[in-house]
Amino acid sequence: MNKPILAIFLALAATAAHAGDLVIRIDNVKTADGQVKVALFDGAATFLKQPARVADAPATAGSTTVTFKDLPPGDYALSLYHDANANGKMDRNPAGIPIEPYAFSKDAQGFMGPPAFDAAKIAVPAAGLDTVATLR
Repeated sequence: MNKPILAIFLALAATAAHAGDLVIRIDNVKTADGQVKVALFDGAATFLKQPARVADAPATAGSTTVTFKDLPPGDYALSLYHDANANGKMDRNPAGIPIEPYAFSKDAQGFMGPPAFDAAKIAVPAAGLDTVATLR
């Protein structure tokens, strides 16, 4: 590789955004039954419609941890729930209200529905982030 091309490559590599880990501690897990499921959204247009990533972990009474590895820096929002009966879906009552414990990042709450992306938005720096969500 010649020196000018190598210099350009090294300069671009030095300024590239590094990816960090987003570690979420989920508190208030009532039982060790089932799994805790987490959806990560990377914008308002896809919030609660199309997650950028999903993850799950076996439920542990008390708290459970889920990690998204190598996440580029940016703004994200989380939606999660405790799938206690392990049926793979958020159970709801006939009125459509969740009957399994759930949470959003920043413990955001909506009014007569889920919160907006901006209410749940967390900024993940290149170094990564540790955050907490509390099931309700």
